[in-house]
Amino acid sequence: MYLLLYRDSRHLFSFYINSAKKKVVIGGDEGDILFPPDMRGYELTLRREFDFRSRQYAWVLYPSSKGFTLNGKEARPGDHFSDSDVVAIRDFSFSFSQFSHLATAGEGSETAKGRTVVVDTERTAYKSILVEHDGRSKSFLFRDGREIVVGRKKTDISLLQPDVSAEHLVISMKEAGIFFWNKGKNGTYINGMRVENGELQEGKYRFLIAGKHPVTVTVLRERVAESFHKGSLEPLFEKVEGWFQRPELFDGRPIILFSGESGVGKEVFAEFTHAMSGRKGEFVTYNAAAIPETLAESELFGTCKGSFTGAEDRAGAFLQADGGTLFLDEIAEMPLSLQGKMLRVLEDWTVRRVGESSGGKKVDLLMILATNRDLAKEIAAGRFRKDLFYRISTLAVTIPPLRDRRADILPLARHLLFSLTGREVSFTPGAITALESHDWPGNVRELKSVMTRFAYTGKDPFDASDVSA
Repeated sequence: MYLLLYRDSRHLFSFYINSAKKKVVIGGDEGDILFPPDMRGYELTLRREFDFRSRQYAWVLYPSSKGFTLNGKEARPGDHFSDSDVVAIRDFSFSFSQFSHLATAGEGSETAKGRTVVVDTERTAYKSILVEHDGRSKSFLFRDGREIVVGRKKTDISLLQPDVSAEHLVISMKEAGIFFWNKGKNGTYINGMRVENGELQEGKYRFLIAGKHPVTVTVLRERVAESFHKGSLEPLFEKVEGWFQRPELFDGRPIILFSGESGVGKEVFAEFTHAMSGRKGEFVTYNAAAIPETLAESELFGTCKGSFTGAEDRAGAFLQADGGTLFLDEIAEMPLSLQGKMLRVLEDWTVRRVGESSGGKKVDLLMILATNRDLAKEIAAGRFRKDLFYRISTLAVTIPPLRDRRADILPLARHLLFSLTGREVSFTPGAITALESHDWPGNVRELKSVMTRFAYTGKDPFDASDVSA
């Protein structure tokens, strides 16, 4: 989903909201979407909250300053904001959309301010291929020239059947498309028809290898605005992907730890990991630094009705993520008292809600954790349990800061601007020098802030003064 931003009814850019995002800040000094300098002081927060009446999640407005309107009326704390609504402040307006980079309906069209009728002009790119057989699945990230081999032994997808050839079906990833070839003597079939070769578009294909053994191939695509620039981090993404080709090593319940400075993209890696896992359940985010210690246990594990005054039957983050992925951010901020309970769950994968007298419930989930602190120093300082560290650090990735990968800065800046505006923007030589020489203490988050400010101007090219504007 996207939050589209308009000025005087002209679409400026789109802000992508992933399924795990629970808060979006518009305005302020460090918001996700920043206003121009002349509008300093205006701020509004969007929070994704659970509505107990409808039993669904909803976006709720919390303006921190006056001047915001919802559908032409003053916006008040607690107002719900849905697909049909428009939030405005002065000559800016915001609305939700399933698409980004939308063209306006044309001169004189009677659309509400901030709304649009039209077509998705956004380009797409291949993302991954999911291959399923015998109740198992493997994901393969798109890479030009990569081949996926289905065969009897020592192949990417192994079918241990005598009528399956050593190399039976080959799927080849190319920039021009995704193609397949049958190499098996007993043939490959789709919908009862024997096929020798062809191209796979986006969608799901049910192959019968040797006419008997089902293999489902799903080709997934993504919008460019939902993707990310990997650059020099490509080996780290491949490392994570490789873990999911060896599920026997962690019995289907991997625990993965991402560490790195604030703003390097740990959440991007978490989303990528969830996608590679092939899990069908939710991607649930829990930020240990954002929840008061008194509420942390109930938010994480859930509550039973009557366990304390006002308590209701409620599933915490672990139970919500059952069948999917739980992303625990800022794990070093978790209270020591909760770390012990966390370790117990990660040992037996059984969750007991606050006040629960029974044995609890077994969960099956992918656990991803992230921290911007050095956990070894936190252990030495007595703030983090050594036994918990040993449990969570087997599969670990340290993401380097942006200043240590300066070759990524310009391509990443171009990618961010295209994601925001839907158009290619040029950079002057002075701008390139300024971008690549800056240390970026806020990493990718700081770079995105600079690109967002520039997107407001509608200018082209991007020059050196825009780096510090």
